Amino acid sequence: MNLFSTSNFSNYWERFPVSLRLIIKARLWTAIGAGGVLYLSPIIFNSLGFSAEQIGSGITTAAFAGITTRFGTGYLLDKKISYRKAIIFACLIAILSDFIFFYSQNYLAYLCGQFFLGAAAGIYWPSAELAIPLNCDNQIKSSEGYSLARSADAIGVTIGVFLGTIGTYLEMPRIIYLIDGFCMLYVFNILLNRLGISKIKAEPKNKFDIEFNYKNLDKKSNLKWVIKLFPLLLITLFVTGVMSLLQSILPLDLANGGIIRPPFTEQRVATLVAIKLVLLAIFQWPVGYILRYKEPSFKFKLCLISLLIGFIFLSLSNLLIYGYLLILLAFIPLTISLCIFLPSASDSIIKSSPIKYQGTAIALYSQCFGISSLTVPWMAGKLIDKFDTAIQLWLVVSLICIALVPISKNIK
Repeated sequence: MNLFSTSNFSNYWERFPVSLRLIIKARLWTAIGAGGVLYLSPIIFNSLGFSAEQIGSGITTAAFAGITTRFGTGYLLDKKISYRKAIIFACLIAILSDFIFFYSQNYLAYLCGQFFLGAAAGIYWPSAELAIPLNCDNQIKSSEGYSLARSADAIGVTIGVFLGTIGTYLEMPRIIYLIDGFCMLYVFNILLNRLGISKIKAEPKNKFDIEFNYKNLDKKSNLKWVIKLFPLLLITLFVTGVMSLLQSILPLDLANGGIIRPPFTEQRVATLVAIKLVLLAIFQWPVGYILRYKEPSFKFKLCLISLLIGFIFLSLSNLLIYGYLLILLAFIPLTISLCIFLPSASDSIIKSSPIKYQGTAIALYSQCFGISSLTVPWMAGKLIDKFDTAIQLWLVVSLICIALVPISKNIK
């Protein structure tokens, strides 16, 4: 199959149930709105004179809010609360955060905006992740659904950052909040009208399908399933920490320079970050499609090996005056590893947890993102402050990759 053929992709798209396609579209528009807000908000408030500590405390506030709402959302999803209602509620809170951000001129307003942004994310992610398998039918594997969903996320974030960047050149940086509000309203339309018109009751049907295919009925109310998820959650915590490093610490490493590699200008750093996002958008669907039938243990092993290769390149880049070439080369295995992990982890969580606790399991998985955002950048920043370069950090992460490879074989 020619992965880049428009007609072939159209045929592949048509294979999915109508309700699942609408969920994918909703995730695309949500990612467009969130892309600009997440990546460009620090720049906006930095221009207002906020210190790095103040901006960082806002991100921490969002992480705390997300951790709290994730657990509550997982519990409610297990109690049969509709994922549609949860996503709609998340959209309302996101619009409120956009309104606060748009008019924010002081630190307290900024913290309020971050709190509601984190709360919205904590409600949205478990609901949006659980919506994928609930809208797959017998002919569609949930792994394929997650692959396409992650492609929509990656493309949406890239578009959102691009639109926000245009806004900064036009001296209208806060347009990202208007864009996010518009996207949330469009998601409302998809969830309330178009998804209802499709009249596909995927949730009850596919709960039976998942139960039949994976045989995860829990005989008693116990937490043994959490122990079985431990290897997957451990790797998830590590990879989400890596994602946090690539988002927050890598730009700092590029700006500060390496042992021999000279520092990069802000424009050059922004260009490299944009390249990384574009690669993720390009690779996500082909990688997910190629590996959709592979065993989870193989996927996670390949993910960790790809991360290892990428971090070796990042480490070596510190030792060369033209180290940016190795950084560009590192982006390829690092991007491929994330393209493997993102759909595979969500799919494995669903398949490895009992039907009764799938909402809680997704919340635990999503919680890893919040925990990583709270801890990893702070610890990595301390390490960089101590050694003045990030080469020690990348070497430590490489060793962790090697240590986790044997654990990946326990993921079913």
